Formats: sequence, C-alpha cells, structure tokens
Amino acid sequence: MTDKEKLDWIRLLRTEGIGQITFHKLISKYQSPSKAIEFLASLKKYKIAPISVAEKEIENAEKLGVTILFSCDTNYPFLLSQIPDKPAVLYVLGNIDSLNSKTFAMVGSRNASINSKSMTEGLSHGLVDYGYTIVSGMAIGIDTHAHIGALASSNLSGKKTVAVLAGGVDNIYPTSNTKLYRQIIENGAIVSEMPIGTQPQANLFPKRNRIISGLSYGTIIMEASIKSGSLITARFALEQNRDVFAVPNFPRDPRAGGTNMLIKNGATLVENIDDITSVIDNLSKKSFEKNDLLTGICEDILSYLPQINDEVEAKDLQGKILSLLNSTPVSVDNIIRELPEFSQIQIMDALLNLELDDKIDYPSVGKIILKL
Repeated sequence: MTDKEKLDWIRLLRTEGIGQITFHKLISKYQSPSKAIEFLASLKKYKIAPISVAEKEIENAEKLGVTILFSCDTNYPFLLSQIPDKPAVLYVLGNIDSLNSKTFAMVGSRNASINSKSMTEGLSHGLVDYGYTIVSGMAIGIDTHAHIGALASSNLSGKKTVAVLAGGVDNIYPTSNTKLYRQIIENGAIVSEMPIGTQPQANLFPKRNRIISGLSYGTIIMEASIKSGSLITARFALEQNRDVFAVPNFPRDPRAGGTNMLIKNGATLVENIDDITSVIDNLSKKSFEKNDLLTGICEDILSYLPQINDEVEAKDLQGKILSLLNSTPVSVDNIIRELPEFSQIQIMDALLNLELDDKIDYPSVGKIILKL
C-alpha cells in the first residue's frame, strides 16, 4: 500500500462504529480504504477519524521500532487471516516470522497451582523443542509459565514464544513481567492490535483472547475455573475451527471446573506432550483455508463477480433479507440458501448496507438479527 492508503486504512479502522468485521466488509466491497471512507462520509452519520490520528499512530510505532502489519500484507499471519474478525492492523515488537511459524496457544488460571505451573513449563518447553512457537497472553500464572517454559528450550530458531497484549505493545502488563517481556522480544514477538500507548482495560482482554487462539493451530487450557477468561479463549478457538486441549484436574479444586468441563464436551485430554503432538502432527495450514469471498481482502475479488448496479434491485434484495429476519439469530448461510437467485457477494453487499443503516445486527459471528 502507498503511504496515503496506510493512513486511510487506519482512519477507517478508527472511525467510531466500524468494527473489525465491518471494516473488512467495506474493504472487500470498495477495494480501497479511501473509497470506503468516501462511502461512509456520504452517509453523514459516521465521523471519520482525522488524518492526524493515523499519522500519530504510525509515528509512535516508528519511534519505538514497532512493525505495523496490515491484514492485506503478505507476511500477515496466515492462521489469523482466516478468522472473520481478524485485526485490520497488528503492532509487532520482535521477530515477525514468529507469527507465521508453527504456533500453539497455552492459557490458564492466573491463580495457578504449583503442579499446573510445573506442567505448563514442561509442556511448553517440549513443544518448542518439537518445533512449535508458544502463544500466550503474558498474564501472571499459567501464561507467564507458558512463556518461561518456551524460553527455556534449547531451540535456536528465535521463534520460541509470542505474547499477545491487551494494551499497546509498549505497555508492559503486568509490570512484574518486565524481564520476561524483554526476553520474549529477543526470542519471539510481542503483539497487539491496539495503538501504541493504549492502557490495558478489562474490555480489551476478551478481544485479545481471539488473537491468541486465532494465531494458533490449537489451544491448550492448563487450569481454569468455570468463570475463567481462559474459557473465552477456548470458545474462540472452537468458533475458529481450531482444536482445543485441556489438562484434567482434581474435581474438588475450583480451578478444575473449566478444564474438566471442556474434556466432558469433547476437548482432547492432555496428560503428556504425546497427547498434543499426536493431534497437531496431522494439522496443516491447508486445513484452515476457507472458500470465503471475504478471504484475501487485498485481491481484486469483485472484478469477476456479478454485481447489483440497479438501485431498485438492490433495495429489493435488502427487503427480501429483512423479511427473513426477526429477533432470533439466523445464520448468513441460511440467508444465502433462501435466496438462490442472488450471488453470495450480492447478499454480502446487501447485508453490509443493512448493517450500516442500523437495520440488522450481528449478535455473534455469522449470525444476524433484525434490529427492532
């Protein structure tokens, strides 16, 4: 992209009311951030982020030697590119190649038991020896020990571990992990979708979790209560069509409830590293590829697809979609099946316009409801 396109990319992303999924729909439809901004400006209900915001964001990253990855860059993490709400921008400190290596996530309780900390380090160490890069969130407890175990490996690839932060990559959280933070930069990467200077906030951690699972072939939950945030990561992994693993724990330990529940519901039970490698050896990037019109947003995917150019016909399609909806979530796939006379790209285009007009909402990925 040109410098102007990068600025417009960030301006579009920082426009209030535009989330990651809507961002990529707009890019897919208009094939450039500048044209998408022009469209939003014509609606007169969106306040486009000023160019100064984007300039400052890029300037701050350059000052700290932070690499900015845009989701259409060729070195953007492949596995992450396959999730529908992939970050449009990633900030990276360290080895960018770590993000496209064989990656495996490990997360769990902040208030972790001694045995779970020890097992986490052992499994993490072993996976890195086996050629994997460990992805976690650098939180105290299991996350910290996942990184520590990875760094202890004798593997010299320089791609041992990746920490995904809820705040900016310049914001060390918790501060007690300052030394660990620096070791990770030297032996992997620190990653965030948030601009430089962003303070970690409670609402940013669940968003961070989708990146942890999205970067990884699979996710292992080491120790987690029923209400643990680690189960959010497990749910994201399942939604992203990734394997979930869990270590069983003593039933009367409250930190066992979440992991034992995952195993009951089909997660792979882990007692040793062989339980993990026997599954992930059969995985490949190819298994995550999707035949999705929104995949590969920097390609000219619309040039050969039928379009609705007539405004009356476009409104007619929107009306038909609305007639199929109510307050109960319906999958996009069902909408497509109900309207075989229209192409998928035509339907996605109509859904985008309905969303921008506040007529529909997405309560979860791939599900639509009528806004009443």
